[in-house]
Amino acid sequence: MIKNKSLRRFLSILAISGLTLSVVGCTSSKEDPKGKNTNTKVEQNNFEPVKFVYSDGAKDYDVKVETPRQKAVTLSQFMTEMLLALDLGDKMVGTALLDNPILPEFKEAYDKVPQIKIGEGHSISKEGFMATGADFVSGWDMSISEQTTGAPDELIKKDITPFMAKSYSSDATVETVYEDFKLLGKIFGVENKANEVVDKMKNDIKAVTDKVGDIKKEDRVNMMVFDSGENDAMVVGSGLANNLIDLAGGNNVFGKDATKPYINVSWESIVQKNPKVILVTDFMAGQPVQEKIDFLKNHPALKNVDAIKNNKIYVVGLADLSPGVRNPKLIEKMYGYFYGENK
Repeated sequence: MIKNKSLRRFLSILAISGLTLSVVGCTSSKEDPKGKNTNTKVEQNNFEPVKFVYSDGAKDYDVKVETPRQKAVTLSQFMTEMLLALDLGDKMVGTALLDNPILPEFKEAYDKVPQIKIGEGHSISKEGFMATGADFVSGWDMSISEQTTGAPDELIKKDITPFMAKSYSSDATVETVYEDFKLLGKIFGVENKANEVVDKMKNDIKAVTDKVGDIKKEDRVNMMVFDSGENDAMVVGSGLANNLIDLAGGNNVFGKDATKPYINVSWESIVQKNPKVILVTDFMAGQPVQEKIDFLKNHPALKNVDAIKNNKIYVVGLADLSPGVRNPKLIEKMYGYFYGENK
C-alpha cells in the first residue's frame, strides 16, 4: 500500500507545533582551511544594500539587506546546496531536511554545518531557531512561520532576512533559478561567484538543448513524473520541473493545463495520456521508491500504458527536481531516458 507522502505535505507540518530545537554545535562553522571564501571577503567590502520582496503567499513584505548576511539557516536541501555552491558553508549556522544524499562535491563543507535536530512532527521551535543567531533563513514554503522561526515581519524587524526562492513558484523556469542565484549573490556579497555558478549551469544545459535541437512538441516523448498516491496520483504539473522536462526534450502530459507544481490526477487520465516514460521521485521522507515502482507495475488499470509495458520507469531524486545546481545534470539524465542514451 502506498501512502500519499509528498514532501510538500510532509513539510506542511512544520507550521503546526513549536517543539524544542536541538542544534549540534550552534556556533558558526570554522573557516574553510583551503581558503575558498577569499573572494567573498573581497566582495563584501563593496557591498551595496539589497532590496527585494518576500511573499508568504498571503502577504508581501519589503526586505532590505544593509550588510552581507553572515549566519544562514537553511530548511530545504535545495537552498542548502545553493549556498554551498556559492562557497558559503562557513556562513551557515544550521541546516535540516535533506531529501536525498548531499551532492558529493558538497559533502565535506556540508558536514561542517551544524545539523538541526527535528523534533516529533518534524517541527522546530522558534526559541531554538533564534538561539542559532541566524541573520538569514530560507527553505520550503512552510518553513518560515510564527511557530517555527517567527513571522516574516518579526524577522525583518530583527534584521533576520527571510528568503523564499522565486524558482519555487508555479510559473518558474530555469531562468528563475538563475535569478535566485544572482539575488543570493547580492545578499551574501558574492556576486562574482553567483555569476560563475550561473554561467556554468547555462553551458551545461546548452550542451543538452543543442542535442534536443528543434524537435517539435508533437514529436517529443510523452512522459510524466509520479510522486505518490494510491486512490489517485500526485504528479508534476507546472513550474520548474515542467520546464526542465521541456529542456530535456520531453513532453509532460500533465504540464499543459496545470497551474500548480504538483497536481492530483486519476489513474484513468494516465491511461488516456499513455506516457511512454514514467519518472518516479525518490526522497528520504517518503515511501521507498521501489515500492512505488512496484505499485505502478502491478496496478491493473496501467497494464497497457506504454511506459509500464516497456519498463520505461526511471528514478529521479526530489532534490534533482528542486531549484539549484542539480538541474543541468537532471536535464542530461532525462534526455538519456527519453531518447535511449540511458538504460
